[in-house]
Amino acid sequence: MAFHIAQGTPNPLALEPGANASFAIEVFVDGDPVGPGEIIQVKLPEGLVFPLTGEIRYMNLDAGINQLLTVESREPDGRLVRFKAEAIGNQPEGFYSVNVQAAADATPGDHTTPDGLTIGLTTAPLNFRVGPPQPVEHKVYGTVRGDGTVVFGSGFTARRKETGWYEITLTDRFMSAPAKTATVHDTSWGQVVVTDIAGQANLFHVYIRDLAGQMANRQFSFIAMGLATPQA
Repeated sequence: MAFHIAQGTPNPLALEPGANASFAIEVFVDGDPVGPGEIIQVKLPEGLVFPLTGEIRYMNLDAGINQLLTVESREPDGRLVRFKAEAIGNQPEGFYSVNVQAAADATPGDHTTPDGLTIGLTTAPLNFRVGPPQPVEHKVYGTVRGDGTVVFGSGFTARRKETGWYEITLTDRFMSAPAKTATVHDTSWGQVVVTDIAGQANLFHVYIRDLAGQMANRQFSFIAMGLATPQA
């Protein structure tokens, strides 16, 4: 009989310093299925702990199972925890969800324990990555009247510089110039052009022309999409 045990995706699990998350464990066995009671040991790398209030759950989404398990033992430093497995079949049936917390002063970078997971005589690594918040997708959108006043939306200001020429300032800070598009509410009479401003990631211009090619004041809507730093 040979057990197979592995950390689920994402692998490595990324956490910010001080953050609490959960990682998955998958396990199955060669040969005959095994009944409940096998001990699974989790050894976390330095800088990460199983919190005092942490939970271990067995989850099988197809079967509608989300079961809280008993912690058999936890070392005082929180880096070693043990619990009993449910019945183990010949393929992964569900998974175990284990809380983990990165210390506030954890060293940024990859944290790995070669024997982080143990069941019977089988071991497998655990991999985590500690680092700053990762960029997230962010959107700002709104509607602007022909006179440059805002009808709808937030995270930006607008003003009309000249006839048909509008300046949009994004007050929500993007990490780099976002992708932008704008439309006039009645597109049958003209066109809209959006231009970036060199060196100004949060500033762009909208130009509106009628069918004769003349600049014209018209109400328009826009959307800007890009990456931003998560809010604390």
